[in-house]
Amino acid sequence: MRSAPLAFASRHPRLGAALGAMAISQSSPLAKLSGASPAVVTLFRGAVALPFLALLARREGHAPARRDRALAILAGGLFALDLQCFHISIPLLGVALATVVPNAQVFIVGLFAALAGERTPRRAIAAIPFALIGLLMLARVVDPFGGGVISTAVVSAGSDPALGVLWGIGAAAFYGLYLIITRRISTSATGSSAVGPFTMLRDSALGTIAVSLLLALLGGSLLPPQVWPGVGWLVLLALMSQVLGYPLINASIPHLPSVVGSVLLFVQPLMTLVAGVIIFGEIPTPGQLVGALILFGGVLVAARK
Repeated sequence: MRSAPLAFASRHPRLGAALGAMAISQSSPLAKLSGASPAVVTLFRGAVALPFLALLARREGHAPARRDRALAILAGGLFALDLQCFHISIPLLGVALATVVPNAQVFIVGLFAALAGERTPRRAIAAIPFALIGLLMLARVVDPFGGGVISTAVVSAGSDPALGVLWGIGAAAFYGLYLIITRRISTSATGSSAVGPFTMLRDSALGTIAVSLLLALLGGSLLPPQVWPGVGWLVLLALMSQVLGYPLINASIPHLPSVVGSVLLFVQPLMTLVAGVIIFGEIPTPGQLVGALILFGGVLVAARK
């Protein structure tokens, strides 16, 4: 039995994809508004979403094999590390630009595929220099509109863009590993017939909760500094991203032309940029905006089928 989000996205894929992108685009603003540590934000994203995912998974009626459940839990742990790096990068790079760098996961996945013996398309190799230039401009190591590395100007969109880019690359690496493992689940002999999308997300959430709980305990806190409205922002974040956003996009994309997916790649951080300007007054430098466009161009070329 198809769950409501998947059925809606199948009937109205363009609207479903747009709503999903809009929901996910507010992840970093809501995380920053909560004031919580990266581990606490990730913990809430998993814990709040789990009951909803469990209910939707039950409606799917699948009974995955132990191997597939174990892979999903492992993938969830990697997803927790991805979110940990991503949330750390937000104050360093700004809410909008922090959503851009993890898109470099396309190259991470390609690297692992090449190491596994898969043929790497020439266009993906040709896109790597553009992605590197884009990352350097985001970090302000290269800034054609400013003073480059000798500039001491304060970047209003983040406190330390170079460090933020490094954490963003870490997020891309962990997310790339997450994608590789989840694809093994969906293409395995048991997974292709037994694992539904919400069943996989439910089991993945268990791994996310376990890893983020450990990190939160090591950090000495399981709640945001201000319990209210901090908890409210975190609950809203979990519902918008894990329960609504990602399922809508995952269910909509197969029913849309590839160009639409490319447009979503641009629209999501654009909406986050607008939120960053309105809520936090974050304004990236011209060089960072150009760098984001160059990185996006490289990602689109590398990911094009």
